[in-house]
Amino acid sequence: MTETSTPTRTLKSADGTPLAVWVSGAGPTVVLVHGTTSDHTTYDELRPHLAQHRTVVTYDRRGRGASGDRDTYDFERELEDAAAVIDDAAERQGSPVDVFGHSFGAFVALGAAAYGSKVRAVVAYSPGFGAEYPDGALGRIEAATASDDLDTALQVMFAEIIGMPADEIEMMRQSPVWPVRVAAAGTVARECRADEGFLRNYAQRLSELAVPVLVVDGATNTAPKRQISTDLSAALPISRVLEMAGQGHVAHHIAASGLSDISLQFFGDPGSVPRGPAPVRQS
Repeated sequence: MTETSTPTRTLKSADGTPLAVWVSGAGPTVVLVHGTTSDHTTYDELRPHLAQHRTVVTYDRRGRGASGDRDTYDFERELEDAAAVIDDAAERQGSPVDVFGHSFGAFVALGAAAYGSKVRAVVAYSPGFGAEYPDGALGRIEAATASDDLDTALQVMFAEIIGMPADEIEMMRQSPVWPVRVAAAGTVARECRADEGFLRNYAQRLSELAVPVLVVDGATNTAPKRQISTDLSAALPISRVLEMAGQGHVAHHIAASGLSDISLQFFGDPGSVPRGPAPVRQS
């Protein structure tokens, strides 16, 4: 279950961008897709719990960590990246794999599934940033990034767009992965723009997605943040929403065992149909 800083392997996306991939654990495969401002290490608390039962595949999304990037950004390339990792894992397993995505990574995971990658089921935890972006928030992020004030760029995203409370943000600031988030802050504005339009731009693809999805929301998330889960579940043909009591946007850090249990219960045995726990809210 241990994981080193050296990637297990490096794949190439459709446009040639190198993607660093790590593999740990044993058993049926689950691919973890991380969110904005982080890399694969954001799952350091969650991964060991899953790896007791599953082969866990993580990767650095483009623009951070050990993976490459391009001068211009297109969300479709993110989907191709995820598809490359997912399909490689599915080929090695010999069957479609389960996928877990957090925040913006949940949108990437679902977009890849709708793109046609070999996905069996998806857990989308605290998907997206928020149903309503405050006026000028993106402009403030871009201005802070241009002046190399990356800490402020992160503060605006977490506080104003996601709506995280100050204590959650401070907990993140004190964590070992905060420097990783600062290093990736230059990708925030471009991913916010993709996030803001995801449900609108991908509505047709999502409506045709014949993959079971469990949307896991934090009960302490703001109302606009929770609205994303409601809207996402409504857009999907096979979905349910489960709220984690007492949790917000970072349960993968502070309630990793519980989030692992929820995910494993939903994924179940690879030979069965994922069903998961009874929903608190359902589309």
